[in-house]
Amino acid sequence: MKKILAALTLSVAATAASPALADHLNIEVDGIWNKGAAISVPSVLIDKAGFIVIHAVVDGEVVVPASIGHTYLQPGTTENVEITVDYPLEEGEDFIAMLHYDTDEDGVYSFGEGMTDVDGPALNAEDAPYVQPFTGGGSMGAM
Repeated sequence: MKKILAALTLSVAATAASPALADHLNIEVDGIWNKGAAISVPSVLIDKAGFIVIHAVVDGEVVVPASIGHTYLQPGTTENVEITVDYPLEEGEDFIAMLHYDTDEDGVYSFGEGMTDVDGPALNAEDAPYVQPFTGGGSMGAM
């Protein structure tokens, strides 16, 4: 788990400077919007069945393995992905959208506290979790 957290921290730091690139993974955050506890992501690409997962950022640190919402994805590109989160996103709050694979192939997101050996993060070309940061509040974009 510590390895995942360290890789995530490095990946988020690098992503804040420029988008994380991978030919098999993508989260389009330009044009992402939220209304209350609903988020819409314009486009998501994943090469295997998995999930787009939303993590809170508290005091500059990504809150993992806990998440505040997720949606199942079929392989390929999915447009206008709707995600219900646990609470309304406030304007100006930072969040991370992350891709995870459905490693146990049951269609149920199981990654979390005490269960980090299934449905793990999808990795980019640098073997770091694929993430895209964004800021809450109406029509949003990248952080």
